[in-house]
Amino acid sequence: MFRASNNRSCCKRQYLACCLLLALLLLLISGTAEAYDPAGYEIYSVADYTPPTVTRDRTVLKPSPRNAINSDGMGGFFVGNTADLFDPEQLILSSRYKYHQLTSSRGMGLHSSEEGSVSTFESSLTWVGKWAEWAVTVPLHDWDLSAPRTFGGYADSNTGIGNMRLGWKATYLPDKSYYRFAYGAVMGITTGNPARMLPAGSKNSDELKLFGCVTTSETDRATANLELGTVIDSESDDDRFIYRLGMSYEATEHVSLIGEVAGDVLGGDDKDTMDLVMGIRVQPTTTWTLEFVYYKNLRTYRDYGWDEQLQAGYTLRW
Repeated sequence: MFRASNNRSCCKRQYLACCLLLALLLLLISGTAEAYDPAGYEIYSVADYTPPTVTRDRTVLKPSPRNAINSDGMGGFFVGNTADLFDPEQLILSSRYKYHQLTSSRGMGLHSSEEGSVSTFESSLTWVGKWAEWAVTVPLHDWDLSAPRTFGGYADSNTGIGNMRLGWKATYLPDKSYYRFAYGAVMGITTGNPARMLPAGSKNSDELKLFGCVTTSETDRATANLELGTVIDSESDDDRFIYRLGMSYEATEHVSLIGEVAGDVLGGDDKDTMDLVMGIRVQPTTTWTLEFVYYKNLRTYRDYGWDEQLQAGYTLRW
């Protein structure tokens, strides 16, 4: 009897607990229904959704008029290679005209009665892939030299093709916080009659240039670049270390000012060359870039040296 009474009391308590729980749930549901205001919500259809487009990452080095082709046929300043990115899957044509007067030989000035000059027109064709750049550069030289005392009866002139250059630069390395790295190689191949183009700077031997560069974003308008590398001569007569230090400043949306220090170090005993390079790049449209450059020689150990050089060129993308 006592056990049956306890069972009935337990069932009654469970029933009351269930009723209270059900009442609480109904209260919560009714409060939520009163707080719901359909006017406070806006429904978007699937047709309004625009999927994101995938573009090449440019979080650090933004495109600017400084982006053009250098003397190696690859993206860079006037002389040095940079880690700047071009849009992939495009072909770039560029040409440069250079002129200087011959004034020295291995650091020794020509005699007052001696003179010479060199004009060079070089064209580059560059293919920008998804992870690298490939380039071919062909120079055409026209030179004259009358220096019988310095060069032992050398008085001549000639026009012809110089040493062709094949370039490759890896551009797949990712952006860092404020800089990018790139590396590559340039092969100089003896083409035409190199012995007849020596006063224009051609070599009698092939050369392989290996380099690495880092480009940094200094401010919204200023960009710095450092290239270091080595040049290996096939005859081991002209092996050297190279450095290129440059800075660009975006003066306007269409104009970039660029300065570089370009040097080659052959060894001790002042066997090195250093040039100060200053110029401007103008980008009137998104596909055209024009450049005007002035070179000032600071130290020279060239076989056929010069004090100043002028350069004008263009880069055309399509």
